[in-house]
Amino acid sequence: MPSNVLRRSLTVLSISSLILLMDLRGTYTQAPSTAPQSQRNVVSGLGTEVVALVNNVPITREELANELIARKGRQFLELLINRRIIEQAAAKANVTATDREVEEELAEVIRSLKLKNAAEFESTVLKQRNTTLFEYKEDVLRPAILMRKLAEKRVQVTEEDLRKAFEANYGEKVQCRIILVPKSDGLGVALKIYDKLKGKGIDEFIREASQQPSQLAATGGKIRPINRHSAAPELERAAFSLRDGEMSEIIEVQEGYVILLREKLIPADTGIRFEDVREQLRREVYKRKVEAEIPLLFNELRASAVINDFLNNRFDIKDVPLPGRNSPGALAPSSSAPSSHP
Repeated sequence: MPSNVLRRSLTVLSISSLILLMDLRGTYTQAPSTAPQSQRNVVSGLGTEVVALVNNVPITREELANELIARKGRQFLELLINRRIIEQAAAKANVTATDREVEEELAEVIRSLKLKNAAEFESTVLKQRNTTLFEYKEDVLRPAILMRKLAEKRVQVTEEDLRKAFEANYGEKVQCRIILVPKSDGLGVALKIYDKLKGKGIDEFIREASQQPSQLAATGGKIRPINRHSAAPELERAAFSLRDGEMSEIIEVQEGYVILLREKLIPADTGIRFEDVREQLRREVYKRKVEAEIPLLFNELRASAVINDFLNNRFDIKDVPLPGRNSPGALAPSSSAPSSHP
């Protein structure tokens, strides 16, 4: 997609940063018990339905559940539905995410953020997102591991993939500058800038790019060199078809409207042999294809799932197993993996 290349021109996001963009709004927290075992044994005599006593008047588990549902239930149910969809698909494919794998994934996230340990990660990163380490492991990392394993089963790297990756990495590239006009500003603004720059040189283009209200202004619109087989075919076609110093027509992309100026062609790196980097390219392509497959796979799983959400009043009565109805959608026991919830 064109938006990917433009975003990469502005900033480089680590996988851990992308993970943190997921919805982390859980409603439960794992709290360790501090009461001695002898006291807990006495309290257990009150029954499993009592969670607290106030002047000897019990607060029941049902009361607590109703309060939590009323306050946060709608958003948490959506999270739970998505997690259940992933767990069911994983169980069907005999795929698991062990506690050790979750801890290894967490350690990688912490390393990528250059933090010392899990405690610092929770206090500096997760606290800002109003979530706990337990929630992050169960609602983000574990489903992410399952989805990655499911996606890996669908991904293959072909010889053509490797050749394209080699050309993208080591082939010719074009150094360009761009002016990006947001969609909200409208095509009219882009046309005015285009008319102003038409027939002018690179200095005028840089001056105009430097005045634009975007992060590109600091570099005078300069972006990373555009390669073959990029994620933005419209920009790639323009970059390779123009001559040095030539400006493109207005190009519409997801973020808005782009005016591109080609500065120079960067020759291919002829010192690198394909066979010498084949395995490195295979790993890179494989990882990229898996990451691209994950949202596609989840959308397929979500679209094929029969979801009746009674809390949010989103259900189809014909799919609801009612007493006396011989329905193929009858209630079945949960196939989700055993939970590590407290």
